[in-house]
Amino acid sequence: MIDVRIINSVLTSAQNTYEMVLQLKTNFGKPQAVKDVVPKYNIVTVIGFTGDIEGNFIYSFSEATALKIVSKMMGMEYGTLDELALSAIGELGNMTSGSIAMNLEKLGYKIDITPPTVITGEGMKITTEGMIIRLPVNLFEEDDLELHIGVRGGK
Repeated sequence: MIDVRIINSVLTSAQNTYEMVLQLKTNFGKPQAVKDVVPKYNIVTVIGFTGDIEGNFIYSFSEATALKIVSKMMGMEYGTLDELALSAIGELGNMTSGSIAMNLEKLGYKIDITPPTVITGEGMKITTEGMIIRLPVNLFEEDDLELHIGVRGGK
């Protein structure tokens, strides 16, 4: 079972990051335990973490949501998912995961995060060990970002 403080820390960190970087009020759907990570959307950022607990943060977006995110981050309309756009998506995952890591340290969980990996494609399934929690996120519309947290090990 995942310590509920970890989930709350993830929610707070993600909300604060999205409000700061994207200037959006973010809402979350109900967290749910899932057996597998099958991203709902075709653009995925994966960031691993190691330390007192280990696992992955997996962010999934549709192309439309990704372009809205990139436009917000760049302060101008951006209409192509090119290398620059995918880099910006990866950086948002990096900032969110870094904030999560800092908040988890306040709870006594010291973790280090890996650089982001951005993957695009249809029909992905991502294998991760341990307990997996799916968090639906409402950025621009309902459930347009999906966050999975896979956690194994721990204190």
